[in-house]
Amino acid sequence: MADTEQTRALAGRYFATMAARDWDAFAALVAEDVVYELPQTSERITGRDDYVRFNREYPGDWRLEVTRLLVDGDTAAASMNFTVGAEQLVGLVFLEVGDGLVRRVTDFWPEPYEPPTGREHLVERLPGTTDRFGAS
Repeated sequence: MADTEQTRALAGRYFATMAARDWDAFAALVAEDVVYELPQTSERITGRDDYVRFNREYPGDWRLEVTRLLVDGDTAAASMNFTVGAEQLVGLVFLEVGDGLVRRVTDFWPEPYEPPTGREHLVERLPGTTDRFGAS
């Protein structure tokens, strides 16, 4: 189990390198087999390379600001303001860490939505979910 202060420092670096778009430093913070999930879009990305690429290729001029970071042992939860273009969202992010790296990330956004096109090569749709048009 990770120390709470080590997890806090790792989470802080994780968000700072993402906000700075320092993808090499960001990649050094996540496990090779990191799992990233977006429950609202029923997507999962597995692996450091695809996860870094997903963030690097995210469309638009986006910005993020962490508004709260809660840490306990090897888990962290953050709320953040996320702005892309004129749209402003509040996101909740949960991190699980181990061996000094981020191993699992779950992002929650305000409401379900269909994923944007152009990232199908990086994600798989999670089983047992239904999109807003009724397809599984």
